[in-house]
Amino acid sequence: MRINYQSARGLVLFTLAVMAAAGGRGCAGDVRGNENDAQWHPTRAVLHLEDYAGREACATCHRAIYEKQKTTEMAQSGARPAESRIILAHPAMSYERGGYTYSLHREGRQVIYTVSDGHGKIAEPLFIAIGANGQLYFFQHHGEYYRAAVSYSFSQGKLGPDDAFKVSAPASLDAALGQSVTKDALRDCLRCHSPGTVVGERFDLEHFVPGDSCEACHGPGAKHVAAMRAGKHGESLIFNPAHLRAEQELDFCGDCHHTIQQVKTGVFRGARTVIPQAYRLAGSRCWNAADSRSRCSFCHDTHAPLMQGNGAYDAKCLACHVSSAAAPVRADQPGKACPVGKQDCAHCHMPKQSVPGSTAQFTDHRIRIAPPGTPYPE
Repeated sequence: MRINYQSARGLVLFTLAVMAAAGGRGCAGDVRGNENDAQWHPTRAVLHLEDYAGREACATCHRAIYEKQKTTEMAQSGARPAESRIILAHPAMSYERGGYTYSLHREGRQVIYTVSDGHGKIAEPLFIAIGANGQLYFFQHHGEYYRAAVSYSFSQGKLGPDDAFKVSAPASLDAALGQSVTKDALRDCLRCHSPGTVVGERFDLEHFVPGDSCEACHGPGAKHVAAMRAGKHGESLIFNPAHLRAEQELDFCGDCHHTIQQVKTGVFRGARTVIPQAYRLAGSRCWNAADSRSRCSFCHDTHAPLMQGNGAYDAKCLACHVSSAAAPVRADQPGKACPVGKQDCAHCHMPKQSVPGSTAQFTDHRIRIAPPGTPYPE
């Protein structure tokens, strides 16, 4: 289960996760830094908790990047509920449906999820909130894991029904709580939203690591930190995604943002295929695995908050497309000029797509000519 709960403005669960070059002393090493790191990818779990150094250790040498990255949607994609920026902004929320009242209430260092039918109630503390803007909630009840029947919708700015909870009129309070989740499904969810919490084939909520920080993409950093502190700058012992080729980076980002292999499993069908950004990008007319401008990180910097507004990406489009019909295309600018305009390119060529059962809209990364009314190409 990989929860991708983002809108075109940057909702996660599932945010446009992408890779940018690592900067700073000691992290410019080759991807062959050591034999274990050569195969690193975001959802690969470490075998020992001690392999992680923690984001604060990275900040010692990379303070500027650290300060910027911790404000990103990726860094906030998984949070302790009481520390979630949505809960901090809305410490008490409620929603009514089918004779039941659902509420979230912050009490000190806990957020209590309560379901009431007017006669009785069940209250449990949440243990994780997933999503930077839109948000899903998880809790335990009688030793089992659950996904709450409600979620926070960024587009509506309030608590509402969770898309995965299909029961509109539950027969009991227990049935109204939400959807049960297996340990394996929860672990797979945490692999993308709190990867530092997953150790081997298990997850360790006692050592919960919020969101995606440095080691989610650069790999476990304990050996790297030790080498740097020992002055062994020639032994970086850290993975640097900046050295990946475009198609490698697409697979790397697609670990959480879904490649064709994941689409083939059948989880995404119809309009829902807009959610796998890596899959959609690879189907674009302008995708070229040999061109570095096809890299996810050419348009997105994982160290910085997602740029908002279609116009913010115009310069990226014009890096490949000539700006005038009179200008000839050439090897370094193989794209023809757009006959319609030179701004807000994404508005026409990366249209927003609604997904059935969701209040969110997703930006379609299958870059193409898409006149209004054109059927959605699955």
